[in-house]
Amino acid sequence: MPPAIDQPRPPRVVLHLVDRTTGGVPVAVRSYIANTPAGLTHVVASPHLDGAPAPVWREGSGVGEIRHVAWDVTTPLRALSSLRRILTDVRPDVVHAHSSFPGVYARVLGAGRARLVYTPHCFAFERRDIGAATRMLYRAVEGILRPRADVLAAGGPGEALAAAGLGYPEDRLLVIPNVPSVSRAPSARPRSESAADTVTVGMLGRWAPQKDPDAFVSVVRGLRAELPGVNVRAKWIGGGEGAEDAPDDVEVTGWQSPEGVAAELAGLDVYVHTAAWEAAVAIAVLDAYECGIPILARSIPAMPELPPAVRLDTGMPRLVEAVRAGRLDHWAADNRARWGRYLAGRFTPPSQRAALERVWG
Repeated sequence: MPPAIDQPRPPRVVLHLVDRTTGGVPVAVRSYIANTPAGLTHVVASPHLDGAPAPVWREGSGVGEIRHVAWDVTTPLRALSSLRRILTDVRPDVVHAHSSFPGVYARVLGAGRARLVYTPHCFAFERRDIGAATRMLYRAVEGILRPRADVLAAGGPGEALAAAGLGYPEDRLLVIPNVPSVSRAPSARPRSESAADTVTVGMLGRWAPQKDPDAFVSVVRGLRAELPGVNVRAKWIGGGEGAEDAPDDVEVTGWQSPEGVAAELAGLDVYVHTAAWEAAVAIAVLDAYECGIPILARSIPAMPELPPAVRLDTGMPRLVEAVRAGRLDHWAADNRARWGRYLAGRFTPPSQRAALERVWG
């Protein structure tokens, strides 16, 4: 009798549930797929625009490996009904729900024999643009549904601490580090001279309460007051509802491709991250670092123990002094060195790939 021939195992299917078409969550999912371990294939269930996947899925790397299915999330009932059909049609091995509402829908329906992974990308109860009663409700829902996820895959150590506070045991709690979503242009070089008459300050993300555009405008106006002889240009890289109401002295670029984001970042002298809350070290911060731009960031729990020199509140005076003294290049080099020590090589594709191997089993 001839020996049996081993047949190659079919790839396991990861179904990603994403309820938005712009912003950081689809970008994070794109990076997960780009850095996927071997033996996996990916299906993305997300809202379609004009009968096709949103433009965000055509950008970045790894997009050729994605199969797309339309997910109707216009109301919670439609989202649940649509998801039930998707689960039946796709029959995934892993269901990975991204952000709070997909996390609720997936845990309410259950994933059958599939491994159910939930990444909040910032718990809804951490929002500061809603009332305390609503935050308490969101926290209660998370607590009730906690047993129905096999793995809580936090976006960073801050989110992992929040999940532990909900009662997730250590053996069901893992962390997926973010990675940059852009590549630094080969021709890009660090600034070789200090700006004496113009300083361009920028922020990357959705014009929305989480990113706190009001705080960005306040920072810019504070800089202008401190540097009366300097042209302080302000640029918001991104868009969103409300962006049309941005002050006239702030340029809003609208949503950009990864290449466009890299080009816009390369034109900044300082990147200022004003987000009021995050799940982790933001992809936008990693993008700015990847592009060689010095960064001042708001001190929030998602980025614990930031060195004082790179924090917005304590680092801004040093920036002002550097501009006044014509030493912006020296300040920028010191700032980047401090960020390099803080990030410590933890936010890299190999680190993310190793984490995803554990998360998806």
